[in-house]
Amino acid sequence: MTPDQQQLLHTTYHHFFALSPDAQRLQLERFKGICALYGYEGFLRLQNAHLVLLGTGGVGSWVAECAARTGVGTISLVDFDTIELSNTNRQLHTLNSTLGQSKAETLAKRLRDINPFIHVTPYTVQLTKDNAAQLLAQFIGSTEEALLHAQESDLHAIPAPEDLAQGKREVLYSKLTAALQGAPVSVLQGAPVPALQGVNASAAPDTAPSSSTTKAHSYQQPAGIAPNIYAVDAIDDLWAKATCVNLLHRAHIPVVTSGGAGGRIDPTQVHLGDVATATGDQLMKRLRTELRRNYGYPKGEETMASHLQKKQVPDHKLRFNILCSYSTEEPQHAPQANATGLTPAQWGESEAPALPSFGAAMCVTATAGLHLASVIIRWIVG
Repeated sequence: MTPDQQQLLHTTYHHFFALSPDAQRLQLERFKGICALYGYEGFLRLQNAHLVLLGTGGVGSWVAECAARTGVGTISLVDFDTIELSNTNRQLHTLNSTLGQSKAETLAKRLRDINPFIHVTPYTVQLTKDNAAQLLAQFIGSTEEALLHAQESDLHAIPAPEDLAQGKREVLYSKLTAALQGAPVSVLQGAPVPALQGVNASAAPDTAPSSSTTKAHSYQQPAGIAPNIYAVDAIDDLWAKATCVNLLHRAHIPVVTSGGAGGRIDPTQVHLGDVATATGDQLMKRLRTELRRNYGYPKGEETMASHLQKKQVPDHKLRFNILCSYSTEEPQHAPQANATGLTPAQWGESEAPALPSFGAAMCVTATAGLHLASVIIRWIVG
């Protein structure tokens, strides 16, 4: 490798090469299974990535665990809530020793114990429809003005998820790829490496180009939005959920969202699909209704499968191009799960807590979280 190529390598993958040689060796040992699976370049891309995780509960906590153990270099954890005893059945951070603590801060401490070199920031704030733009801009290291300016008015102009991820990789790595394939680095000087979010800005390029175009997809990166950001929405509040998903999607930030996991016991019925075509999930049904009604997403019949089968409208015109997790299993209400009729009162317990409408099983919530994390990882690595 020539000195110019090596310098470009270090600039492109600054998160890793900013570490001392000893720390680099520790990371290569810690993540050698990841290097064996995705290759060294895949590992460096994971180190470069910044994951913004909205919600760290029954689904989100497992997303965070998977991302950290797979080598994602920067993670922002957003959750205003504290850990309760009743979270034990499904939430990773819930231990007897952590009761009453902040979910985001407790999970951040765990992730730093998994990987001491991870950049993790907990945000103990509550997202709402009214504050979403301001807070999201903070999470992604941008400004509210830049985030709102980046909003794509034409939903059909936003690439499909795989193509969007490919465009991001081209913006981030095409210059290095060309150099390693033999192109003189001097010829590439007019295409600066874009500034990343979540790395030491003092050693990264000072200025990102206002837009970057890839040869493969002619993808243009919105100004003021770093190209290494990915997002997972795992919050339950519908209004905040819809607002956040819409803002992220229209800013060309790859985002996945979680459907409902309560009342289910079969993890094999958890699937990934487009929000517009997810079936059997009331949260996704309400989300797509809200996105259609108030955010301009394409309208369609609720029985999307039959609608697509009739080919009344081309598939791409109906889809939202936002992936989600959802379960096709019929949810079980608490009374239905109590088939024998046995109650605590029958054994003399008069102060048993009231049951929620739906219970939840870790095998299902964790499966949903791992599904979502796997999508993000594939988008990062390529």
